[in-house]
Amino acid sequence: MSITDLTSMGEPQVELKKEINDRLSKLQDEVSDYCYQCAKCTSGCEAHKLLELEPHKIVALLKQGLIDEMVNSDIIWTCMSCFKCRERCPQKIAPVEILFALKNLAVAGGKQVPGKYTSVLQSVLSIGLIQDAQSVTTKDMKTKTRDDLGLPPLSKPDDPAKFQAGLMKIAVEKV
Repeated sequence: MSITDLTSMGEPQVELKKEINDRLSKLQDEVSDYCYQCAKCTSGCEAHKLLELEPHKIVALLKQGLIDEMVNSDIIWTCMSCFKCRERCPQKIAPVEILFALKNLAVAGGKQVPGKYTSVLQSVLSIGLIQDAQSVTTKDMKTKTRDDLGLPPLSKPDDPAKFQAGLMKIAVEKV
């Protein structure tokens, strides 16, 4: 079910909107109420190009207080966290931060996290990266590694257990 379908029946959650805006005001200068829907955030959104995420509509729904509708939608999980929306916004509103807050609400509310998202998180926890370095095949059908291409080695956490503990502490604090 799309967000549009959910919002036609939605009731504004004013207190939840205030709580999200309070959290966001600690991270950035402005809150969602300053968005004037210019859609510059959406014009650079990588997820919009592929998955139809429209950050300016997410901000508009937050302004209306339709939090549950977004938390119950899978669209919040499509954000690629590229932060282009934050860079492009003339009002310094960060839809990506709103999406993080909505994801935290979804998890805190016991919503099921999509499987692919979970596998990425497991990979970050286990090896410190989304995925290990991949070799590539050139048009000559030769396989090249990062070393072959003159790229520096990927840095990984020195102490994986300490990295995991720190990451989990941050995750718990953000919820």
